[in-house]
Order: sequence, then structure tokens, then C-alpha cells
Amino acid sequence: MSENHNSPRVMVSNYTKIWNLDFVIYALEGKKLPVPANLRVILIFVVCWVTFWFLGTTVLFFVPKVYTNLLLPLGATWLIAKQKLDGKPPHKWLFGMVRFWISPKHLYRYKKFEHTKHYVYGSKVIFRTRRERA
Repeated sequence: MSENHNSPRVMVSNYTKIWNLDFVIYALEGKKLPVPANLRVILIFVVCWVTFWFLGTTVLFFVPKVYTNLLLPLGATWLIAKQKLDGKPPHKWLFGMVRFWISPKHLYRYKKFEHTKHYVYGSKVIFRTRRERA
């Protein structure tokens, strides 16, 4: 008869949920806001507004100021805050795509390596171009 020397299960505390808090502003200077404002969305709007203000004064000078100061930042904020591409926010998806385009494509154990040999097949390689249905 063998005895089980397994130790009992131990619960390990995980504090990652602490950093996922959603900061919401309900009032400014004691005055209640009509709609609760998420701090992340406010930050995205400020960055979009500064970006479109700069573009409106330099590149898009022919576009009316109402568009560059209000409508375009609101639209970009909505797009960045609410839409998802592959389950990610658009700015994180774009960052991942740029990182993929820049990264080396030939990796061995996550390190870049150079091909020294060019492999040539000795015979013809046959493959199907269409799937045959039975």
C-alpha cells in the first residue's frame, strides 16, 4: 500500500486585476457631468484633438475648423475606443503590425539567423491547386 504524499492545493494570490481598474470621472469641480467620462477615452480624445489641430494648421488648412477641432477628433476617438481589430484596440493592432513588419522573419529559438544554404529540390514538386470533392 502506497501513501499519497501530495501536498494540498495552495491558492496563489494574483493582483493583475488591480491594474485593470476602469477610472471614471463623474463630476468636475463639484459639478456633476451629464455622462460619466472614462479617463482612457478622455485621454484618447485629447491626443486625437492635438493631432488633428496640428494637421489642421499644417496639412489640412483647407478643411473647416469645425471638422478639425471637433468632428474628426470625436470620430477618431470613437474608432480607437470602441472598435476592435483582431480583438485589440486599433492603435495596439497597428503597433503589432508595424513590429511584425520590422522584425526579422527567419528566427531560430526567437533569435535572428541567416540562411547560409539555398536548398534546391532534386525532383519535381507536385501539389494540387484545387480541392477535389468526392
